[in-house]
Amino acid sequence: MTGILFASSREAQPFIVMSGASTVSDFPFPLYAVQSPRLTVAISGMGKVAAALAVQYLIREQGIRRIVFGGTCGALTDDPLFQTGRIFRIIQASEGAAGPGIPGAPVACDTTLWAQLPSATLVTVERPVFDGQRRQDLVEFGDLVDMEGAVAARVAAMYGVPCTILKGVTDFAGDGQRQLLQENLAEVSLALANILWKELLHDASGRFKA
Repeated sequence: MTGILFASSREAQPFIVMSGASTVSDFPFPLYAVQSPRLTVAISGMGKVAAALAVQYLIREQGIRRIVFGGTCGALTDDPLFQTGRIFRIIQASEGAAGPGIPGAPVACDTTLWAQLPSATLVTVERPVFDGQRRQDLVEFGDLVDMEGAVAARVAAMYGVPCTILKGVTDFAGDGQRQLLQENLAEVSLALANILWKELLHDASGRFKA
């Protein structure tokens, strides 16, 4: 079965409504079930630890055999392709510069799904980035920045479970961008839900049943 993971309820809500997901439990994570196609939807909470625990829980306790992690992010690159509202398929995710507890090598993400989307790299950090200097420091590690993706993919890889990451751009991670994130969050989350649900609903190959 496929598990659809979001970090926050605001990111998840459009998909939950669109898919008709019903509440299963609130502990240890908000968990929802979609009947057709058969999916489990979870909300991890924000941050690396929450993402790691949620992925492990989905795989070990819920029998999930494919993770799809969807959410929003900031753009680090000035490439004009990376505009707010655009949705990207992550090909690899890093936690930035190597250090204690931070692997040096990025983790590869599953790229067999949503092939129509433009690809990007992702860096996952501990705190939100709304700082021009921090943005410059991180761009060598990824086109986009979030707080969960690389860890979700790394834990999934430990269990041999493919992890697809889709990210929608809400802001440019620079000075004063927090307000832009809030302004774009609902619209970008809805666009992401549409892309997710369209592919899941018309899965003629049965890939999401694996």
